[in-house]
Amino acid sequence: MVSCLSSSELHRGAHALTVLPHLLSSDVATLEHCSSDYLVSSDSEVGHELRVALRRLRALLWAYQALLPEGLANHWRQQLGDIANRIGAPRNWDVIIDTLLRAAVPSSHPSALIFLEALDGIRHNAREESRMVVSSPTHAQLLSAFMAAIDHAAGARPEQSRSVGELARGRVKAASRRLDKLLTRAGDGSLAVLHQTRIQIKRLRYLLEYFSPVLKKADRKRIVGLAQLQGALGALNDVVVGSAYISALPALAEYAPAHELFMQWLKKEKKVRRRKAVRALKELSRQR
Repeated sequence: MVSCLSSSELHRGAHALTVLPHLLSSDVATLEHCSSDYLVSSDSEVGHELRVALRRLRALLWAYQALLPEGLANHWRQQLGDIANRIGAPRNWDVIIDTLLRAAVPSSHPSALIFLEALDGIRHNAREESRMVVSSPTHAQLLSAFMAAIDHAAGARPEQSRSVGELARGRVKAASRRLDKLLTRAGDGSLAVLHQTRIQIKRLRYLLEYFSPVLKKADRKRIVGLAQLQGALGALNDVVVGSAYISALPALAEYAPAHELFMQWLKKEKKVRRRKAVRALKELSRQR
């Protein structure tokens, strides 16, 4: 997709549909670049950047859904979400092995090495499966079809669309209202509500980043706080996902002690991180 606008030309009065290809262009370029790198690199950040780009695009499609042909935004949000889900396991295993396991099980533990080797094998298989998704012709065709659909929609009577400034204010306001509703429920520490709150925080943050050139300074200043809160909720999500993955593994005799120690650590750490996340959310609520 070729953008017809430079960043300096993004202004409040521009037609929202006209600037859509421009807004998408950076993340689409990241998808194309990281898709190639993902096939040959074991750097966990490559997969992370790939998934973030997919999430950001889904957030922008949510913002534009009323201006696009009926069903188009939801269709592509689902398609991009499916890709993100199918390449998520390797990244999750990276966090489990490289961060959580190191904190939970000392390398001197008698069964630590055997347990690590078992998890490394699972991670390797997960990465190979996800590479099959990214390397398939279907993946490249899907990205091409996505860009073509957006370009076509953006060129269809863009003068009848709202201004990007008006769209930005309206969708940021809607996303903020959704977050406010979740914040009133998240104080009880429900993992399900905290998870939904994390998703909504990411959506709002991405919209603020996309639309920052046409938003007020007060809106742009919110990005830092949301990123910090996203970090606290992300830390909780890491142990929640880690617990689910590790509890699903059979506790084979050769590494059962390390497996048990890891599960005990995850259980305690989940409580600690949940309390921290709730405190961070309450602090955000007081500041609003």
